Amino acid sequence: PESTSLPRQPPATRVTTYPAFPMDTPSAGKFLQISCAGIPWLLFATPDTCRFHNRMLSRFLDDAAIPYRWTSPDTLDVADGRIKVIGGGRFRLDPLGQHLELWDDSHAYGRFDASLVADQLASAGAPWDGLHLQIRR
Repeated sequence: PESTSLPRQPPATRVTTYPAFPMDTPSAGKFLQISCAGIPWLLFATPDTCRFHNRMLSRFLDDAAIPYRWTSPDTLDVADGRIKVIGGGRFRLDPLGQHLELWDDSHAYGRFDASLVADQLASAGAPWDGLHLQIRR
């Protein structure tokens, strides 16, 4: 019999919010686009939870039990090669209006890759795959 291999699907994007967002209330803050062991992640945080992108990353690393160290009050050093930070920005989420707006750059990690976000949200499943995405500069 002939063997046929199917095209490999990219891994589904995982989404984490700090704190857990109620999907019936608008939220705003910062977001970070990363990859951990080849799996894409979108991290969203409100300013009262993680004011800076590096704090959001440190929280993710704590949750995943991945070691890191602060080399200065603002600089996070992650030696684990499985972690790749793509970039970040700001967000505004209106879950009832099914709208997600992304813009800006992270001072620590640069701009997110806008060309990936729509596919990442689509692969993340509900409720993220049903949002109307607006990306602005």
